[in-house]
Amino acid sequence: MQRITITLDPGLVAEVDRIATLRGYAGRSEAMRDLLRRGLAEARRQLDPDLSCVATFGFVAEAGVRDLGQRLAEIQQRRHDLVIAQVQAPLDHDASLHTLMLRGRARDILAFADEVATQRGIRHDSLSLIPARIELDDHGHGPEPHPHEHIRT
Repeated sequence: MQRITITLDPGLVAEVDRIATLRGYAGRSEAMRDLLRRGLAEARRQLDPDLSCVATFGFVAEAGVRDLGQRLAEIQQRRHDLVIAQVQAPLDHDASLHTLMLRGRARDILAFADEVATQRGIRHDSLSLIPARIELDDHGHGPEPHPHEHIRT
């Protein structure tokens, strides 16, 4: 590792210390590395919308909203290339939590998440993107080669 020196105002140092304590980091350096990684990942997504990534997308859907289930199913079917897996769990009589695992270009995942989040009946949403190299390989795990994706982070 390389040591660097930065100058921060007292309020920012206090915030870093607070985050380090709340999240259980060993110290400021570990907290700063994590914050820097997150900031750089966000900058890469903004600078390179074709960046390939994996993501988790969670949202709370209201029960009983007219055609919401059908609209969500249609959106997911239209972008079946992005959706790897999905879990749905009831929260109470009025809402359920949906969690989707996604894979694809950052631009496509962001557009997909926006389309879902803006549907009538979606209360809250959260998207977490992780840069990952996605490659399509032609090779076999048996007697016949077949193309399939490999994800490398």
